[in-house]
Amino acid sequence: MPRPNTIKQRRAQPGERSSAKKPMFNASFTARTVTQHDIPEWRQDNKYILAGYRPLDANYLQVVKSLTFLHNETCNVYTHLIGAILLPFFATTRFQHIYWSQYIDAPRTDFIMFSVFFCSAESCLIFSAVYHLIGSYSREVEQFWHRMDLLGIVIVTTGTLIPSIYYIFISALISIPEFRTLRWRKMRVGAYTTLGASAFIPLLHGVQVYGIEYMLEYSSAKQYLVELLLYGMGCGFYALTSDLPYIDLMRHVHAYDRVDAGFHSVPREYMFLPFIPNL
Repeated sequence: MPRPNTIKQRRAQPGERSSAKKPMFNASFTARTVTQHDIPEWRQDNKYILAGYRPLDANYLQVVKSLTFLHNETCNVYTHLIGAILLPFFATTRFQHIYWSQYIDAPRTDFIMFSVFFCSAESCLIFSAVYHLIGSYSREVEQFWHRMDLLGIVIVTTGTLIPSIYYIFISALISIPEFRTLRWRKMRVGAYTTLGASAFIPLLHGVQVYGIEYMLEYSSAKQYLVELLLYGMGCGFYALTSDLPYIDLMRHVHAYDRVDAGFHSVPREYMFLPFIPNL
C-alpha cells in the first residue's frame, strides 16, 4: 500500500505513536528523577524546568544520596557545599599568615573583622547548601530552609560589609585626634545626632507595616521616642555648652575668667556651684 503524499492524508502508525510519546530526556537522567507534572505546585519554581526533579516522598537518606546523581539542584548544592568546605581552610591559612607574619603587627580588631567576614560567608554557604539539598523532602522543610537561605543572604551582605566599613573609614572622626578638639565639636554633634536619628528607620518601617496604634501599644515605641528625645537634648546640651565651665571629679571648676581661691583657680561667677556633679 503506498504511503500518503500529504500531511492531511497521513496518519501515525501504531509504532510511530509509541515512539512519539517517549520523553526527550535520556534514561540515565530520568532514572532517579521525575518530571514537572509529578511534583506539587509549590515545588514548581520555574515553568521552563520540565524534568530533573527529585521525588517528594524520599527520606533523608535518599536526599543525601542525591549528591551522587544529577538533578536540577545539583549545581546549586555543590557550588555552595564546596565553598562551605574550602572556606574554613582558606580562613585558617589567612589567619596564620597574619599572625605569624613578621611584617604585620595586626591588632586584635583585625582578627575580629576577618572573623566577622569569614563567619558571615560560611553561614550563607551552609544555609544555601542545606536548603538546596533537602528542600525536596517536604513543604515544611522547604519553607524553613528557604527562610534560612534568605537569612544567610542577609548575614553575608551585612557581615561582609562591616569589615569594609571598618577598613575604609579606619581614620574616621573618632580616630583622628584633631576631631576631638573644640574646633570640631559641632561635627561630632552632627555625627551623634545622625546616628541617633537612624533609630527612626525601623520605627517608621514598623508604622508602615503594622500601623501607629500597634507600634505605640506593643513595640515600646513610646519609650523609644522618649529615649530619642533625651538623646537629642543631650546632643543639644553638648553642642551649646562649649564655652561653659566643667567640674571634674575633685569638684575643681575651670573657666577662662578665674580668680585665685587658695591653691585652686575658680571662676568668680561660679564659686557658688561646688556641689554640682560632673557634667
